[in-house]
Amino acid sequence: MSENNRRYKRHDIQIDVVLTLMENKPQTIRTHDISEGGMFLATNSNLFPLGEMVHIQYNDPLKNNTETEVDAIIVRLSDNGVGIAFIDMDAF
Repeated sequence: MSENNRRYKRHDIQIDVVLTLMENKPQTIRTHDISEGGMFLATNSNLFPLGEMVHIQYNDPLKNNTETEVDAIIVRLSDNGVGIAFIDMDAF
């Protein structure tokens, strides 16, 4: 997918986020990039199943480092990480 077809612009920002997958212990992972709709996490994708819901906590650099907690779904796996899309649980 080319950059022009994306709904949200990606920002080349690397920060630590706390990710919780199902009932596993929270773990700190570094981002590769961030957008308003999700982020790409630099990690071993073998540890994460496609379609799995996760919970993310971080200080959002796109919103003046506001403390942020979001639910997300793993939408992409690659050799160098996983892509997650934020979801609004209130919509369900």
